[in-house]
Amino acid sequence: MSKKSSSRTMATKKLIIDEFKRRLRDNIKSLNDNFFHIIQAAKVSPDDNAYKNQTGKMAEFYTTKNEMAVRAQLMVRASDELLRLTTDLKEFLILHDFHFLTHNIKSAEAQCEDELRKQSQFHQAIDSDVSNMLLDLEREIGENFYLRHT
Repeated sequence: MSKKSSSRTMATKKLIIDEFKRRLRDNIKSLNDNFFHIIQAAKVSPDDNAYKNQTGKMAEFYTTKNEMAVRAQLMVRASDELLRLTTDLKEFLILHDFHFLTHNIKSAEAQCEDELRKQSQFHQAIDSDVSNMLLDLEREIGENFYLRHT
C-alpha cells in the first residue's frame, strides 16, 4: 500500500514539475516574442514615398502604437505569470518536501543522541578515573598518617 501511494506521490510531483516547466517555457517564449515584435515595430521605415497621403502615415502610426501597447501588456502579463510561478515553486517545495525535512530532523536527532552518548561515556570515564585517584590518595594518606602516629 505504501509503495502504491509513494509511486502516486512521485507521479503527481513529476506532473506538477512538468507543468512548472511548461509554464516557464511558455512565459519566456511570450516575453521573447513580444520583445522581438516591439523592437521590429519600432524600426522606422526610410521610404516616405510608400504613403500617398498623411492619413496612411497616421493610420500606420496608430496601428503600430496600439500593437506595441498590446505587446507590452502581454510582456507584463508574462512577467506576472513568472512571479506567480516563482511563488508556486516555493510553495511546492515547502509543502511537498516533508520527507526531506523529516529526514534532516531525524538525522540531527541521531547526531545529538550520539554526541550525548559520547559525552556521557567520557563523563563516566573521567568520573571513574577521579574515583580511582581519590581512593589511591585516601589509601596513601591513610597509610602515611597511620605510620606517623604509631
